[in-house]
This record gives sequence, C-alpha cells and structure tokens, in this order.
Amino acid sequence: MANDAHAPAAPPKAAASHAAPAEAAKPAEAAGHGAPAEAKAPEALAPSIHPLRRPAIHTASAVHKPATTTGHARPASSHKPAASHGKVSAHGAAAGHGDAQDDGHGHDSEAGKVQNLVKAMLAANTNYMKRNNSSYFDKFASKQTPRATVVTCADSRVQSNAFHPDAVNDLFMVRNIGNQLATSEGSIEYGVRHLNTPLLMFIGHAVCGAVAAASGDFSKLERPIQKELLTINIPKGINVNEGVLMNVNNQVESAMLKFGGEVESGKLAVIGAFYDFRNDYKQGKGKLIITNINGETDPAKLAALTKAGNFFNAATGMSAAPAGGH
Repeated sequence: MANDAHAPAAPPKAAASHAAPAEAAKPAEAAGHGAPAEAKAPEALAPSIHPLRRPAIHTASAVHKPATTTGHARPASSHKPAASHGKVSAHGAAAGHGDAQDDGHGHDSEAGKVQNLVKAMLAANTNYMKRNNSSYFDKFASKQTPRATVVTCADSRVQSNAFHPDAVNDLFMVRNIGNQLATSEGSIEYGVRHLNTPLLMFIGHAVCGAVAAASGDFSKLERPIQKELLTINIPKGINVNEGVLMNVNNQVESAMLKFGGEVESGKLAVIGAFYDFRNDYKQGKGKLIITNINGETDPAKLAALTKAGNFFNAATGMSAAPAGGH
C-alpha cells in the first residue's frame, strides 16, 4: 500500500515555506526544544471527548532534525470595497451577475470559484463513471471491505492518490487537522474493530499547519480549533517537521495503547509515515517515508522490516498475522 520507503539517515536543510496552511498560528514563542508542551485550556475549552492517556513525548529518532523552516505570514486581508451587482474579486474588481471566471483554483470572485470548481467536479465524475463499468461498483455496492484505516491530516495537499492507485473500498480514510487519534477516536475505532482492518496508519506531512499552530500560541484561534490543537502533544517552539515526526510517534503509541489486544495478538499493525511533498529529506518530492512500525523508529530496523514486508514483528515482538485475501 505504502511506498517501499524508510526513514532517511540525515536530511539536508529544509527549504523555506512559502505556503503555510490556513490553520497555522502566530510564530511560536521560544520555550525550548526539550520541554513538553503544557498548553492548558480554560474551563470553557474542556474537550467534548476525553483524550486518550497522553503519551510520553518521544524524539523523532527516525529522521534527524532538518533546519528550521521559515514561514511567510499571509498578509492581512483588507476591507472589501463596496461592489454593485456582484461580489468583489480577489483583485478588487466587482464581478457582475455571477459571470466571473477564474483559472480553476480561483483568483476572481467567490461565485466564480464555486462555479468553476463544481463544474470541474461534475465533469470529473462523468469521466469516472465512463471509465468504470457496472461490475466495478457491484464489488462494493452492498459492503465495504477495506484493508487499512488510514489517518491523514485534513490538509488539501495530502490526498490518497499520492500513495494508492485506487483507494476505493481499500482505504478507510479518516482526516482531521494533525492526523490525530484523539479527535477522531470513534471513526478510527470503527475502522479497526468493526471493519477489522489489519493495518492502522498515521500519515503526517511536511510543514503541517496544525503542528505549527500547536507549537506556538494558538489562544486567539476559534475555540473548536483550539480543542483539536490541545491534543497535539509537542514542545513549544519545535521545528515544524520535527514536530510532525514527534506527533506521528505519539499517535502510534496512543493507538498501541488503545488497540493493545489487537496489536499483541498479531491482528493489527500500526505504522507511522511522513509524506514529503517538498522533498525536505531529499528522497524525492512526494515520497512517503515510513518512520514508525509498531513503535520501532530506528532507520536501519525500519528499512529491514519494510524490505522483508514484516509489519507485525517489530517493537512488539509479535508474529505476523495470517495472510488473508482482500
């Protein structure tokens, strides 16, 4: 399912970031790189679900620290001028009567962005239907049979087609900011214990905005966002990619605590990975790098386990689950 990759021995300096995700907060206040984050929510911010036991912070031994990534703050938006007969475009010109056009991602009016995107989505759906005959859909029309529960960040740059040729009925996808267990516990439990997927995978990614926000001061963000950032347990001021790797390790540990019975019996493998679409670790743009297998993070051991296809007999010492058809 994942690319046959393992953690690099030593990454070069990371390139400066030019497109911090929208959820990124203000630059982190220096609070040291060794002390765990102790962000406490006010009483009104008590999470609506009880997070799992907070795991101890592990250094991301699978990948050495890259150079600190420099973020470029997005300029504050100015007040929109009044527009007659339509919305104001991103360039300040009034768009008339819904006839605005844009280039696909939209640099014109909001109406133009939506019109073009919906049109493109419907066209893509029509082509998808033409490519796949009735028998394709009949295979999963009555029941889903995925082989993996995959937890990724909700970041729009992270999509399953980067690591799977056709995820339909094969990957039970769970997405949230920071690729967390605590904020999507029910969905993940459904995948593992009701759909019986033998693989649970957490995929972090380069310059994650949720991690950047969690490592800084996010007190001015909206309260629902604050609640989701509170469960990302990383030190304040940590380099963003190093924070991503640490967060992935924490998610793997939390999952192994929650699904201990499945892991110990060899029925569930828990894998952590880093999706490097910027090539910060010089293995190629878009590389999926395996950084944790059932708690094992040593690069040499990860390489050997991945090469052997042994994703159960890692740090747990468990034997592999019996092979089963999909």
